[in-house]
Amino acid sequence: MRKATGLISLICIPAAALAFNLDGNRWPDAEATFFVDIPGLAPSGISWNDGFEDSLAQWSDETAFSFLINSTFVDPCEGYSANAENMDFPEGNGDSFNGVNFSDDVCGNEFGQSVLALTLSIALPGNLGFALIDQTDILFNNAFSWDIYSGPRRPEIDFRRVALHELGHALGLGHEDNEQAMMSSSIGNLDSLQADDIAGADSLYGGPGDCAIADLSPNSVIEDSLVEGDCAVLELYGGGQDTSFVDTYRINLETETRLNIMMESSALDSVLIVTDEKLNGVEFDDDSAGKCDALITATFPAGEYLVLANTFVEPFKCPGNTGSYKISISDNSLPILSKASSASGASSKSIFHGGATADGMLYKSSFLPSETIDVSASIQPDPLHVGQSASFYTLALLSSGQKLAKNSAGKFKQINKLSSIPAFSQTSALAPLENFSILKNLKAEAFGVSDLTIQIFLGYSLDAAPGEIYFNGKAITLAIE
Repeated sequence: MRKATGLISLICIPAAALAFNLDGNRWPDAEATFFVDIPGLAPSGISWNDGFEDSLAQWSDETAFSFLINSTFVDPCEGYSANAENMDFPEGNGDSFNGVNFSDDVCGNEFGQSVLALTLSIALPGNLGFALIDQTDILFNNAFSWDIYSGPRRPEIDFRRVALHELGHALGLGHEDNEQAMMSSSIGNLDSLQADDIAGADSLYGGPGDCAIADLSPNSVIEDSLVEGDCAVLELYGGGQDTSFVDTYRINLETETRLNIMMESSALDSVLIVTDEKLNGVEFDDDSAGKCDALITATFPAGEYLVLANTFVEPFKCPGNTGSYKISISDNSLPILSKASSASGASSKSIFHGGATADGMLYKSSFLPSETIDVSASIQPDPLHVGQSASFYTLALLSSGQKLAKNSAGKFKQINKLSSIPAFSQTSALAPLENFSILKNLKAEAFGVSDLTIQIFLGYSLDAAPGEIYFNGKAITLAIE
């Protein structure tokens, strides 16, 4: 749902003087395109277009935000009309384009006394304490005499410095009256961006704040916790209203890579976020892995990314917003399964993957009896286990109550108790990645089966501790419907 979030003015009143202030909105990425085609020249002979584009360039050249230019005209009032009930904002949802022009009114509403220009912004609901700006338009009040010049103020209003101010609103800055800044609520002798303006934009778009960042690599497991005193999202992003705790990890990808990233916790309402190195371009999940766990599976171009382990300020599905969690990250093409478990509860940093498919491409859990099913799985053993001799096990639990285990001949045989499960394969030295074909060309209708659910678990044990089997806590599920 589109939401109008602000009408921001520049008013000719004596200057008070703030440190940079954010208005609670930001662009999803650190850039926006303005459609600029303002007819005519200022009395100084400079075109209005050049004056506005100079202002765009100042923000782009001196801050982490980039304004792009499209040299065609877009009516700033397209999609708006007069609003008799709310004089602070015209009625309508705009057109999703960022336009600029002189105007006699604010899309049918009055400018208001002493208002030089207005920035209309529409933002959509977002995460992390910010609404996400979708559109912003700037209107300059025709009731004033305008020119373009540098230096001290003259009777005519300098278009370029007003444009600088309004563009600060357009990227998400509020008025600042305690420091020397173009974002002051009143016009003065300043005619270029000041240190406070630049710091404000860079706080929004320049990357992480003072929060600690730990390095993370593909095919690894992180176990940590969110606790009182941890960095908050608003500290990481340099603004907003999100006070939830966050741990931040950095990952560098040398080539385009498809990653499976899972965050698991029994204590947290898990939220998993992946951004670029400047906290833009968010991938977000809070429940794809089921229960309180989060899962992101996506292909990322080469580059640096940040992985954020987060939770909700007020948990609504799961226990709380502090507690321990586990993040597994892998470049395996198979879907990631939940954390490694063992009968004794022994800790392990193993990562299990597995999935069922009928076409070799789409992994799913529901199949027709006529479909031919293949099930594949893999284990990335705990790094401490790599190189040791080990045995592998596969268990299938049927909704009919039967327990089947794969034997060394590759056949599934019924077992009565888990303690008697046979190993189907062995190795003298565990590799960093072990791949398995669990089932091949299974067609349920060939066995007269049309209503059955199968849960498959894969496990391994070290020969040095044969009773300790590590297995995927979440099953590969096949529902024959």
